Amino acid sequence: MTMELRLLKSFQVLAEVEHYGRAARAIHISQPALSKQVRQLEVEVGGPLFVRGRQGAQLTPLGRLFAAEVAPLLRQADRVLDRAQRASRGELGELRLGFGIATRLLVPRLVSRFRRAYPEVQVSLQDTSTPIQLEALASGTLDVGFVRLPIEAPLIHLPVVEERLVLAVPESRRAELAGRSPATFADEPFVELGFTRSPSFHAHVQRVCAAYGFRPKVAQSATEFFTVLALVAARMGIGIVPSAVTETRVEGVAYLPLDVPEAAWRVGAAWLPAVASPAREAFLVLLREHLARAAARGRGAHEPGAR
Repeated sequence: MTMELRLLKSFQVLAEVEHYGRAARAIHISQPALSKQVRQLEVEVGGPLFVRGRQGAQLTPLGRLFAAEVAPLLRQADRVLDRAQRASRGELGELRLGFGIATRLLVPRLVSRFRRAYPEVQVSLQDTSTPIQLEALASGTLDVGFVRLPIEAPLIHLPVVEERLVLAVPESRRAELAGRSPATFADEPFVELGFTRSPSFHAHVQRVCAAYGFRPKVAQSATEFFTVLALVAARMGIGIVPSAVTETRVEGVAYLPLDVPEAAWRVGAAWLPAVASPAREAFLVLLREHLARAAARGRGAHEPGAR
């Protein structure tokens, strides 16, 4: 037989106030209902828990022993309920975020605010490409991913970033290359971010070059944008990078605009609505508030870069 938690709570209140009438009022039930609960509990225990008399209800020796065991059990039950309720509000649990170069500044700022509001939620960050994030979202190992748009159902998204690619060139060649159309760059050596580092970014660069009518002649391949810029500074070639990287100054590198429509793209926060996550919902509330404030300032949601 399994004891009901409500019976144990009724027993504890009666043991504390030692009066059926006062105990019944405290737990908002009738006195006969309380008497019935005590009798049911005594049947389950196998003996009397109270002696009822003019002075009220006094614990029997069995009742005192039972009360000593019940008290820590109810405290633990209250802790379990409290933690469950806090988790349902997003105040406890885990939040797993994916992001790329487009949101490398935005996401850490949001996480800092989130941790101040929800200090007991464990937050993990993955700096990775859109395809990997999409796989993780589909498998349930990521709660929110900041990914290239568009995406397909069943994922839904919130638009966050509008971004463009730019051309990174050696500072010493800025004037020369600025005077030429990118369509004339077919013979220029290119420094690229490798396909394995970000297939989606690699494909985007190929589309931009195709829009200018050439295929890049790759001289060097790198796994990080900073390495791409370092190689450009060393005059190993030119490279196409997200404008986000221009925020990190690299001596010897200049940036030129790319005006074809293909150079632009969007990034959004994506999630799988079928997977419930109160912590995720709390984070999305914070993200929406940030975007609303940015829009009110007239800056929109723009954060530089993307992967």
